[in-house]
Amino acid sequence: MKKAFKKKINKLKSNNQGSTMVEVLVGFTILVIVLVECMVHIVGVSSEMIEKSVDMQSDRTTINRQMYQTDAAYTDIEGAKMVLLLDTEKTNVNANQAKEVQIVLSADLKRFYSEEAGLSIFKVFFKDE
Repeated sequence: MKKAFKKKINKLKSNNQGSTMVEVLVGFTILVIVLVECMVHIVGVSSEMIEKSVDMQSDRTTINRQMYQTDAAYTDIEGAKMVLLLDTEKTNVNANQAKEVQIVLSADLKRFYSEEAGLSIFKVFFKDE
């Protein structure tokens, strides 16, 4: 009886070996396919980001050329007020009551728009300078 039982176990072991190898190969193939797809996606996103950064650099070069090599036509922005405000939470020491402090700056906010680049630049021009 023991010999017949050992024979049956050996027969089952030999039948099982081929299917296990096939399962390993199929699993490895699926894993490789998933990893290749991830790498293709990463390379695609990276190339899009590089293209956008090159476009941004060329637009910035265009607007710099227009602003600094020619007489830039700045547009005044009416109603803009520049105020420095003291952060009362960070200056509140030992439960003292901090007063709200506002310092109004005498400055003009101006805008330069480049049609070629499609960008706007905002600059602050202080009246004291």
